[in-house]
Amino acid sequence: MRRIFLTSAAALCITLTTSGCGDKQAAGGTDAGTATSASSQPVTAAAQPAQPAAAPPAKCDSYTDDLTDRDWAIIYYAMTGLAPPREKWADEALSGLDRGLGAEEAWKRANAQVDTQWNAIKDVRCVTLRTRADPKDYDPGLGGIPLGAFAPDAFYPFRDGAMQIALKFRNADKARVWKMSADKAAALKADSWLGNLGLVIRARLVASRPSGNGGTIEAEVVGFDLEPSEYSRIARETVTVQP
Repeated sequence: MRRIFLTSAAALCITLTTSGCGDKQAAGGTDAGTATSASSQPVTAAAQPAQPAAAPPAKCDSYTDDLTDRDWAIIYYAMTGLAPPREKWADEALSGLDRGLGAEEAWKRANAQVDTQWNAIKDVRCVTLRTRADPKDYDPGLGGIPLGAFAPDAFYPFRDGAMQIALKFRNADKARVWKMSADKAAALKADSWLGNLGLVIRARLVASRPSGNGGTIEAEVVGFDLEPSEYSRIARETVTVQP
């Protein structure tokens, strides 16, 4: 299970130091992406290739979980219509093959692995993301507890080699507040495990655009589950979000 850890732009830089800051994760370390400030995204290139006509939004009856960074790269290339670096991916696949294979057979199998993964992932548009909810203090003006995971500047970065992909939610503003009364919020505040509240996000991928060394995938939150820790008295809650 890949869990996305929420962090700030500065913390993201520290997280990425092992692979070169400015050169993994959607909310952060070794598993998924990291939600962070949009200010650290790659600068949009001046000249961008023409993008294919937008397809109708996917109808999400099921959601794909545990996507790898390579899977996200495949989705990005498929959505933008850009040519993926298949030869580079095949070169990387060679390292996991039996060294006793002849060069021709090894190259054939490496390319077959790339094709298999591409065909399995390229049309995925309904996904599950797991992260921390990052609940803030109760806001009477908003009528609930804001969730840092859906902050206006939050995004989830994925990295495939030197390529960076940022996943952003178009309707984060409609998912951001965990609605409740002030009394309920006060009771939750007394639960010492509130800060460990998990979030399982179901999202529909709707658009993508390239930039200098990667790009952005835009998504709509369809719904999410608030998952308390094992020892918490907080009840699990499922929320449906409007597009």
